[in-house]
Parts: sequence; C-alpha cells; structure tokens
Amino acid sequence: MNKFKVIVGEVYKKNVKSVGFISMVLSPIVILAIVGLVIYFVGSSFSESSKIALLTDDQEIKTILENEPEEFEIDKKITTKEAAEKAIREDTLDGYLEVTIENNTINGRYVHTSSNQSLDTATLESLLSGIQLNRTALELGLSQEEVMQLMSPAQLEDQVVRVEGDVISDQNNTDTSIKMWSAYVVGIAVFIFIINYASIIAQEIASEKGTRIMEIILSSVSSSVHFFGKLVGILLVCLTQVIIYAIVGVVAYQVGKSFDIVQELLKGIDIGVLLQGLLGYSVIYFVLGIILYAAIAAFLGSLVSKIEDVNKAVTPLIFLSMIGFYGGMFAFASPTQMIVKIGSYIPFFTPMIMPFRVASETVSTGGNWIAIGLMVVFTVLCTYLSLMLYRSNVLVYSDAGMFKTMKASWKIMRSEKNV
Repeated sequence: MNKFKVIVGEVYKKNVKSVGFISMVLSPIVILAIVGLVIYFVGSSFSESSKIALLTDDQEIKTILENEPEEFEIDKKITTKEAAEKAIREDTLDGYLEVTIENNTINGRYVHTSSNQSLDTATLESLLSGIQLNRTALELGLSQEEVMQLMSPAQLEDQVVRVEGDVISDQNNTDTSIKMWSAYVVGIAVFIFIINYASIIAQEIASEKGTRIMEIILSSVSSSVHFFGKLVGILLVCLTQVIIYAIVGVVAYQVGKSFDIVQELLKGIDIGVLLQGLLGYSVIYFVLGIILYAAIAAFLGSLVSKIEDVNKAVTPLIFLSMIGFYGGMFAFASPTQMIVKIGSYIPFFTPMIMPFRVASETVSTGGNWIAIGLMVVFTVLCTYLSLMLYRSNVLVYSDAGMFKTMKASWKIMRSEKNV
C-alpha cells in the first residue's frame, strides 16, 4: 500500500507542478473572465438611456414622453429639425422623434443613425399607441375603467405535464430547464476532460516501457500496482482541477452577485435547486464518464511501445468523444428521437446523452440504472483489458531489456577471456 501511495504521489506532483497543468487550469478562467468583461461592458452600454429630441406641437404628447426617464432621455433644448440633425452630426444626440397629428391620428417618425440603435422603437410605438387610445376613448365618451377593459389582454397559461403510465402530473418548467442545462454542463465537462486528459493518461501508461527504469521499478513493485498508481494519480489531478473551478465559481458568485447585470442574469434562478439538479444523476454520469474514458485512454496507452505514438493512439478516442458530444447536442433539442434513445445506452455516449433524457424525463428509473450498470461493466472490462495488455507489454519489454543486458555481459566476458 505504501508503494502504491508513493507512485500516486509522484504522478500527482509531477503533473500538478507542470506548466501544462497550470495553463490548462488558468486558460478557461482567463477566457471566461474576458467574456464576462465583454458582456459587462456591452450590457452597460445598452443599459444607458438613449438621448433623443422630441419635435411636436402637441403639449400632451410632450408631457407624457418627457416622463419616461427609464427608456430614454429627451433633450428639451432641441425643438427644431435643423438643431436635431446638427446634434446627431456632432454625436451628442442618438436620434429625434417627429410626431404629427392628421385627422386625429398620431403619426410618429424616429430618425437615427445605424450606430445609434439602442432605443427599441417598439417602446415609442407603445407609448404613442397608448396616447392614441386615450384620445379615441375620450372622443367616444368612454370612462377610464372601460378603457382599461379594452386594453386588458387575454390570459394564456402554459402548463407542462408529465406522463407516467396512466398518470398525468404537473411538471415544473424551471426544474426542467435547470436539469437540461445541468446535462449540458456535464456533456461539455466530459468532452473537455477527454480532450485534456486522454493523451496525459496514455503518456503516463506508455512511458518508461522498454527502459532500464521499468526494470528497476518492476524489481520492487508489481505491474498492477504501477498501472493503478498512475491511473489514480491522473484522476486525482483531474479532481484537483474540478475543485479549483468549484472554488473559483463560489468566489466569483460571491463577488459578482452585487452587480446589477449578474442579478438580472440570476433572476428567477434558485441556486439551491440548480445545485440539486447538478448533484442528481448528472454527477453520476459525469464521474462514470471520466472513469470510463480514463480506462479507454489507459488501454490505448498500453497498445503503444513508444511515447511518440501516443497522440496517434488516442485519436479514435477523440473522435468517439466528438460523436458523443454532438449526440448530446442533438439530444438537447430532440430527446425523444429513437437514435437518441439507442445512443444513450451505448457506454461510449451514455455520459453525454443520458443526462438530457433524464432532464426531459424521457427515461424511467429502471432505464437509468440499466445505463449506469452497462457503463460500470464496460469500465471494468476496459480497465481489466488495459491492465492485462499493460502487464504483457511491460513483461515483454523487461525481458527484452534483460536479454540485452545478458548479451552485453556475455560479450564483455568473452572479450576479457580472449585477452
């Protein structure tokens, strides 16, 4: 057990202290930080009120529109078209609104440049329509209550139900959305793990084959302990990266929740419910998916005799993961398709497709456990084959090394005898 810990510790420390691991951990954080800053500044620019001029002789329209500070700001100093056009040329005005009345009908025209489109014209149209409705109601002798009745829209309730056998029950849209996005996160996480760690695992398994170092190692520890020590060491490196991201996520949430744009994005989202969605079947498929692909990467690493051939050996694994990833994206849009149902039970694709079926509730509890069982069996089989192949290759290389050593010693003895 002590030898196993030593191997795990050496593999772990070697990879965690490497420049590649540090860059692999920091690059997504830096990219997300840049994207967050871009979203923040773009959102801040769009959140600023547009500055416009209002050109009309109707005092009622002036009064109503000037009391809308949240949507836009009216420059009261500009009262002519020439002054408004001059302000637009000088970039001190976003646009101007001309309002005329013909045959008791309000006509508006909003003029602006292509670079000043932050103001939604639907807002102006809604305000002018409200004024038009009030004026028409007064002409028809309608009361304020009657006007409100005319403006009240029809009520439409969107209800989603879940069918289980002969029982139909309500389904929470928010919970479904959280589960779907949790599945999306799991699919991306497994795919990123394969891209980042498949070659690392294969290199660790393939390294030291056919060298004197392996002969020395095998003289003090079995090949099985050596194999699992390397595999567990890399999995701990992956766990370290996940923990780092979890800590960064908590810190970022605590710092960013005070910003208005973050509060707007998180409006209506219960963080506790979100974490429960992530900690359900999604985390099971995430863990099993990582272990499965780690076992496959170890199997491919056991096939090669030179570390230079590792990248070629893991290429099929990358293609498999890409098929699973795009299969998950298809399941995100159409979780009830037959190809999605079949693919969700293929162990290669289960960790990226099945979470979407769970989120859309198109798979039963029994179906979930069948998929999990298939993944466990397939993972054990891949690990066993990897270990057997690793043992046979290590023994071949070690015997070859011992043969070369004996041959060299025999040559030296013969040369000394001739002397």
